[in-house]
Amino acid sequence: MFKKLNTYINKYPLAILLSYGIIIRLLVFIFYQGVTIYPDSEDYLNLANYLLNFSLENYSGERTPGLPLLIALVGGNIYLTVFIQNLLGLLSLYLIFDFSKTKTGSTKTAFWIAFITTSFLHFVFYEFAILTETLALFFLFLSFWYLQKFKVLKSETSLKHYIILSIILSFLYLIRPMFIYVPIGFSLFYLVKNFNFGIRQVLLKAVILSFLPLLTFYGWCSLNERNIGQFTSSYYFGMNLAQMTTSFFEKAPDEDALIRDVFVKNRDYIEENLPYYKYPMTAWYAYDELLEETNLTKHELVLEFGRISKALIKNNPDLYAKQVLVSFRDFWFTTTLLWNVEKFENFYIRKGLIGLWIYLQNYLLILLNILFLIFSIKKLFHFFKSKCQIFDLDLLIVAIVLSGSLAQALVAYGSNSRFSFPYFPLIVYFVVVNIMTLKNNYAKRTLS
Repeated sequence: MFKKLNTYINKYPLAILLSYGIIIRLLVFIFYQGVTIYPDSEDYLNLANYLLNFSLENYSGERTPGLPLLIALVGGNIYLTVFIQNLLGLLSLYLIFDFSKTKTGSTKTAFWIAFITTSFLHFVFYEFAILTETLALFFLFLSFWYLQKFKVLKSETSLKHYIILSIILSFLYLIRPMFIYVPIGFSLFYLVKNFNFGIRQVLLKAVILSFLPLLTFYGWCSLNERNIGQFTSSYYFGMNLAQMTTSFFEKAPDEDALIRDVFVKNRDYIEENLPYYKYPMTAWYAYDELLEETNLTKHELVLEFGRISKALIKNNPDLYAKQVLVSFRDFWFTTTLLWNVEKFENFYIRKGLIGLWIYLQNYLLILLNILFLIFSIKKLFHFFKSKCQIFDLDLLIVAIVLSGSLAQALVAYGSNSRFSFPYFPLIVYFVVVNIMTLKNNYAKRTLS
């Protein structure tokens, strides 16, 4: 039986993967019967309406326009949006397989990397949600696939490929603003890797990689500055900082006593009465009460949160550093599946999927993350041992994923599993390849 399965995998790997992916999505469509809407979804739908009216005048700056643009392109229809996200999920499956096959030279290894990735429930269920996760994962992985497919890290590659990759990375920023660090990371990596191959040509290509994403960043922030008086990708940045200072917000000075006391009151209530995952959302729990108590507008209150939090971070670097460590830990060890499980009318399917997530996939995700960290340390050790000579794509994956986990830990504390999700196929690829390398090395030692 296993021999026959192996033969089919080697003969029709992509057909099996795509059939499997389509069947999973059809089953979810049949039994889930709905689109997942969360509080964040309303912001994306709101910006989509602005785009449908061909005007961003007076837009209040909550979100960047990546996902809203997709929603607007289908006329605001959330069902068509989800359908396109499902298609992007299947396209991601193809890219994962193609990337892994080219990188490893093994059809079987590539098949299992793609199979494992698409078998996780959160990979599919994000496609049924009006959230940025599926789109962010697709464009992030597309950028790595393009890097490899067209050998963009080599100095002799044609200039047009750097321009195309720059466009891809610009869309990535518009989907999730935190990813502005990715084109900068790519440029620096390319520059250092090819420094000895003619500095002028190498520098030009490195600049091209980052120029359009940074121009897009500047343009969107300038638009927000015009509309809300704040040069920022999202006016929620002040809220993010407040989440980072939640654990020591009581240290705010007396001139901010009203905001401080209401904030701390809500924090203490959550800590004593609600689950831990609600704790980072204290700023949101205090939000409505503070709007009423302070008579501030929404923008003014978020700006106050940012101002107070910046001062708290500056005056309490040790407590901020402790919070960064907590956020970094949660990035790797917190898992969340965002779905409306009550939409499953069939009791047995609902219970079966809940059990699959809670008792198996939840722990497998954490195991994958732990193995990624272990193999990343090993990769960095060999890199430094070689006197910084091995600049390969795997090193770039390690650099981008670890930098992303640190970047979010510095500025955000909350739904950390959502932060880590776009890196998921890169993590699976890196872990599986390293396990296969260990297995092959062990087999060689045994034979010798």
